[in-house]
Amino acid sequence: MAEKTTNLERIIKLFQRELNKMGIRSERVVVFGSYANGTAREDSDIDLFIVSRDWEKYNLRERLEILGIAAVRILEPVQAQGVTPREIETKQVPMYWWEAVKESNAA
Repeated sequence: MAEKTTNLERIIKLFQRELNKMGIRSERVVVFGSYANGTAREDSDIDLFIVSRDWEKYNLRERLEILGIAAVRILEPVQAQGVTPREIETKQVPMYWWEAVKESNAA
């Protein structure tokens, strides 16, 4: 499990670095799904919520495009969603966000 955690941390840092190059500075990264609950397999993708104020100027499609480009650039199976702190505060995030936060490992 330690190897999976180390690799996960490395991938998250690479992903954050790519997002930073595109002007998205993450304030928090929430891991959810199989990596968060310890059931990840070799073929599992890495589910992330990227919290950043920088998402405020982008609509959903633009956010997904930026996140997809970052994932392609690092050649890792990252499936991410971008949310703002304000969206969290006003509960404008998917319901599974709250479950993910409860079960998560925040980076």
